[in-house]
Amino acid sequence: MILLIDSGSTNTHFVLLDKEGNYEEYSCKGFNPYYYNKNEFYDLLRNELYFKVKGKGIRQVFYYGSGCSSDSNCELVESTLTRFFPSAEIQVEHDLFGAAMALFGHKRGIACILGTGSNSCLWDGERIIENVPSLGYVLGDEGSGTYLGKIILTAILSNEADPKIARAFYREYNLSFSSTLERIYHDPYPNLFFSGLSEFVKKHIDHPWCQQMVKQNFTDFVDKQVSKYSTYQTSPVSFIGSVAFHFQDLLEEVLDANNITFGKVMKNPMDGLINYHLNT
Repeated sequence: MILLIDSGSTNTHFVLLDKEGNYEEYSCKGFNPYYYNKNEFYDLLRNELYFKVKGKGIRQVFYYGSGCSSDSNCELVESTLTRFFPSAEIQVEHDLFGAAMALFGHKRGIACILGTGSNSCLWDGERIIENVPSLGYVLGDEGSGTYLGKIILTAILSNEADPKIARAFYREYNLSFSSTLERIYHDPYPNLFFSGLSEFVKKHIDHPWCQQMVKQNFTDFVDKQVSKYSTYQTSPVSFIGSVAFHFQDLLEEVLDANNITFGKVMKNPMDGLINYHLNT
């Protein structure tokens, strides 16, 4: 049996797969080693996964996770997985590697993640050959739900948003100007609050101002990420993530305006990862 794990900052998706293609799947909250520690990851695996798959003969574990861009973070994840699956072969990769594999398989293209956070790479069919650094939600994350939430909130708090949208925000979230600032600067994990606002935007997407903000989000992603790749106007550009999935019509408009070939959008990478591992 093979255990596939796709872990973002918001959600973690587990699939237990046999060689005939039969699978069981589970999900729980996300994990990112930049924001959580080893003990929290251990508790997450023990409480949400291990007792469901214990005794099922897992021989290989493939983990694709946000934050697994450094040796220390990969070691944290691998050592914790080893405690639960000591006899299994364990491979830990960045979620961007998994996204590229799911989107393109053995073909070439620019793979992008637009979910809670954002990232991108140029994939040659086997490995990542170019990567524009992702700076995280404090300094970057253009194109993501977090960045969209930040520009929406900045406009609302600065009295630059459409008044109808600003009133709807304060009403639906039961917040005031001061309590919004309190939530941003004093509550834990403000990135999740920011990214959660993509649901608010989706609810009001028929409003032209919200459409404008979504397109600004994607335009900034093209400027800061996609346009930096050497083949960005000759390679297909494909996307994984809830923000790309729910706003794909506006995303395609932005790519067309920049003469970029739109590939495809997947809400999450697991279907692509299942196919890849079954075929290899």
